[in-house]
Amino acid sequence: MLEELFGVVTGRWGLLAVVLFVMPGGRKFLRTAAKGVIRAGLVVSERVKEIVSEVREEATDVVAEVQSERKGHAKKHTHKEEA
Repeated sequence: MLEELFGVVTGRWGLLAVVLFVMPGGRKFLRTAAKGVIRAGLVVSERVKEIVSEVREEATDVVAEVQSERKGHAKKHTHKEEA
């Protein structure tokens, strides 16, 4: 566990984060950057949810149309057999 933490800290991004964290104003910069990343993630997440909802609605409509068409064909075949 300690080795993994050391690996993260000594990596390029980890080292940069530690330097920024120690520098005056670094914490504020990291917090602002983190908020930006989280904000972008939320925007993407919300858009994906909207797209999935639209696709689900469209799929439901298509299924309803097909079911309606099948019922219509079944009625046509029933009337032909009766005649």
